[in-house]
Amino acid sequence: MIYKLFFISLLLTPLTWAQSTTKVICELEGTYSITYEDVTKNYLSEGIELFRNLAVQTQQSIFLLQKAKSNFAEEFWQKDPINVTQYWEINKTDDTMSKLNYVFEPSPTWINPEAKWVENNTDKGIEILTTMLPGEIHPVSNDYKVDLYRVSNSVNWFTGKGRIDADIWLTKTDGSKNKNPKVEIQASGKCGPQKRKF
Repeated sequence: MIYKLFFISLLLTPLTWAQSTTKVICELEGTYSITYEDVTKNYLSEGIELFRNLAVQTQQSIFLLQKAKSNFAEEFWQKDPINVTQYWEINKTDDTMSKLNYVFEPSPTWINPEAKWVENNTDKGIEILTTMLPGEIHPVSNDYKVDLYRVSNSVNWFTGKGRIDADIWLTKTDGSKNKNPKVEIQASGKCGPQKRKF
């Protein structure tokens, strides 16, 4: 199920930002994909802890995730277009995030605005990675627990582009088969200074 609009806000510093921050807007376009097919257990036995623990991303964990998703035939995925707008406020002194709001249209049901997040900074830009722990009950419904939850928002200083990549895998707490949503969101687009048009 997809709702019409969804708004997320991540706040680092509760003080005023206007004089010490740069405001950036990124307008992203991409796809929202969902399947309810189950992954075969013989695959999951191969490095499942790395696959699930994406709070610290490695090339191996990302590879395992992509390999798991490739187990599903293309026709098993329901794909819909999605638009995401990111509103960044970035500290001028050290290029860290001061505030991030992002809006989905239409909105995925399974985004958790209360999930924990960490900031990863490089000389190329900022990534905000939001995660939940495997086994946590998803706040949208007590009938589902988390297998995998990661939402990555990023902006690149040099290309002037933003991205969002999300993978959310849930399991029914009653053990039901083929009723376990696996969601993928991928969107990218150009960024620029936040300016009023009217």
